[in-house]
Amino acid sequence: MPGYGKYRSPEEKEEFVKQLGADAKQRVIDLAENWEADAKDVAEFLIFSSRFPDYSVRNQMLIYKQNPYAMFTAGYNQFEKMGYTVQKGEKGMRIWVPHNITYYRGKESEPWKRLTKSTPKAVRDMIKAGMLETREELQFYRYGVVFDIAQTNCPAEDYPKLVGLGCADELHAAAFDIISEYSNRCGMPVRTIDLKSVALRGYYESETCNITINSRLADTQRLSTLLHEMAHGMLQHGMDTGKSRAQREFEADALSVMLESAMGLPITDTRKEHMSVEYKNYITELKTGKTDEEKAEINEQIDKVFKPIGDLYKRHAPQILAALRLSGIQPQPIKTAQAAPEQEEKTPEHIMDKPKRKMNRSL
Repeated sequence: MPGYGKYRSPEEKEEFVKQLGADAKQRVIDLAENWEADAKDVAEFLIFSSRFPDYSVRNQMLIYKQNPYAMFTAGYNQFEKMGYTVQKGEKGMRIWVPHNITYYRGKESEPWKRLTKSTPKAVRDMIKAGMLETREELQFYRYGVVFDIAQTNCPAEDYPKLVGLGCADELHAAAFDIISEYSNRCGMPVRTIDLKSVALRGYYESETCNITINSRLADTQRLSTLLHEMAHGMLQHGMDTGKSRAQREFEADALSVMLESAMGLPITDTRKEHMSVEYKNYITELKTGKTDEEKAEINEQIDKVFKPIGDLYKRHAPQILAALRLSGIQPQPIKTAQAAPEQEEKTPEHIMDKPKRKMNRSL
């Protein structure tokens, strides 16, 4: 079977794209069903998390209301103790902080005395040394301020792998620019800004068809996120489709992973984890309330989900790959047992159908 870069007949081209689509679909299912986080990555994540304080449910709700994308929060002084500094001009999130009163005594027969600012230093030293018995009582709550890790100068390399921002790669940086231009021509303008978060990587706005990418991401993660958000637009997510969040997210992951596979891009751990979680959530939704016989038919429903995804893949993959080649980037699709080795020849320009200037709602 000829590769993307070889001159071929329309029939050969159609067969090749069909085969790549089938291979990419199977890759999506395999990744979604079988991927599990590496134990080392999970341990690294837990160690990182342990450096930050736990909060009450009430404070968790307060933090979520003020910044739903906050990932790790701590006070100004706590961050400084960890070697990080809150960036100038950042606005903190207000939470409730308990104010406790400390009492101390030397013997059980002695009355409790309140520890205050005027307590002699000698007594304070004895308390620190554990020479005096102490107890605490909650007096009242007052407001305190915490910041998210994204509001500090914590470098990306200090984040654990599971919440990492990707790696630098000049090829992926160049591909990001080219595919952004393709997205613009499809009516999905792309902008890259600091979203003041390490959890929010990007988003697609269905009302305007705009795509926003977090500038904190490194090249590989930025490209992966762009393809995911483009997939939301191509699939018309956000419109009244009646699809659940899990189905929308899995569909976008599936299409973006298929495109990444065609380009030979490494699938990031973040994308694998996200797709795996949403796939399992979607399967659970499909099986809820179903009989054993109906559950056995779930695989057929998954095939129905892949029909529009496969159609969009066949429409956009050749044009994206051609655009990359015309810019001097030679994508290397992931090879399978059925696929022939890639050829050196360049894709002729006439194969690439130029996308429409305005995004058609049927994308």
